[in-house]
Amino acid sequence: MKQAQQILSTYAVDMFGIASALYELGGLVVMHDASGCNSTYSTHDEPRWYDTPSMVYISGLCEIDTIQGNDMRLIDEVAAAAEETGPAFIAVGGSPMPNAIGTDFRAIEQILRQRTGLPVLSFRTDGIHSYLPGAGEAYLRLVKEFVKSPRVKPQKPAVRVNILGLTPLDFSVVGNATELKKLIEEAGLKVHSSWSMGDSLDNMSLAAEGDVNAVVSSTGFYAAQYLKEKYDIPYVVGIPAGRAAVEPWLKALKSGDSTYLTGLTGKESLRKVQFAMADLNAWKNESRQSEESCDILLIGEPVRILSLRRYLEVEKGIRNIRLICPLADAPNLLLKDMDIISVEDELRQACKAAKKIIADPIYSHLLPKEEKRFVSFPHEAYSGRRYRDEMPLFIGGFIEEWAKTL
Repeated sequence: MKQAQQILSTYAVDMFGIASALYELGGLVVMHDASGCNSTYSTHDEPRWYDTPSMVYISGLCEIDTIQGNDMRLIDEVAAAAEETGPAFIAVGGSPMPNAIGTDFRAIEQILRQRTGLPVLSFRTDGIHSYLPGAGEAYLRLVKEFVKSPRVKPQKPAVRVNILGLTPLDFSVVGNATELKKLIEEAGLKVHSSWSMGDSLDNMSLAAEGDVNAVVSSTGFYAAQYLKEKYDIPYVVGIPAGRAAVEPWLKALKSGDSTYLTGLTGKESLRKVQFAMADLNAWKNESRQSEESCDILLIGEPVRILSLRRYLEVEKGIRNIRLICPLADAPNLLLKDMDIISVEDELRQACKAAKKIIADPIYSHLLPKEEKRFVSFPHEAYSGRRYRDEMPLFIGGFIEEWAKTL
């Protein structure tokens, strides 16, 4: 029972990642799940539903269909909904029960393509993995299905920038996406496409004509690797957190320098997004790089905590920083400089050894009598809208307001 969680929450799961990545793109997104469950990924973890229309639906999987199997009901109802709504594409994702009974989503995809004549994307999600492979696979499938061959080659210095991995799950709706785009445009560059806040599928289909890909969360990494391999578009991983990060980040974009922040070369082999059944003993193999005390402990999604570490080192002069990613299904290439820990007791011990912990506020409950050691940095993919009022602007110099809490 060592891996049981008593206090901590789970991150948004793979189904939520798909819904978030595809939310604004005009597709009919159907999760094969029980009635009532779609409020979690279409409202609780999706702040855009207040003012942005979408077509995220649920199949209404019932007990008898689960027992006997009735894929044709799903196919018939999705086809009927597509005829009524006229979507740009159809996406169908799984939940724990369809995964357990072995639903053949690829076969359903092929039948729906034939029935509707529309592009169809199927995902064998299981509701067990985090949002990272869910959104990551969604972006990868979008690239393969919709991105057109370029009419022009990437140019240097780069001008046209594709932003990959931009969803409210990592950036919320407090202005970070707007400020990121503004920063790029004010530097004389152009936001060529935004994956996927504030853009259209038609515009995103021209991504291969971009000069460089800015990977601002792990969810965009697989698509960036594919675009590099197929169209030779370089990618840069990282968020420009802090004033001192802006110029180096922009310089890396203009030159297509993949070594920025991560040390990657951009020539690493394309990695496949995995959706196998979760290994319940995976916690035994979680990596540990350090058990020693540290001045700052950063917990969270890889690109976010790597970018925050750079800010703390360069602008605050803090060197003794430890990184922990609780998301073992993040892209492996982004995990090399951090520990992978998801077990609650292990995380508690790591927090006890740190002078200060920067993480989502939920983690402060690990040490209820020492909450003053925790610095709030909410993550929408973890605590949802619960701490949105505390969500900081962290693009460029805007992070300084949050830094006053250190």
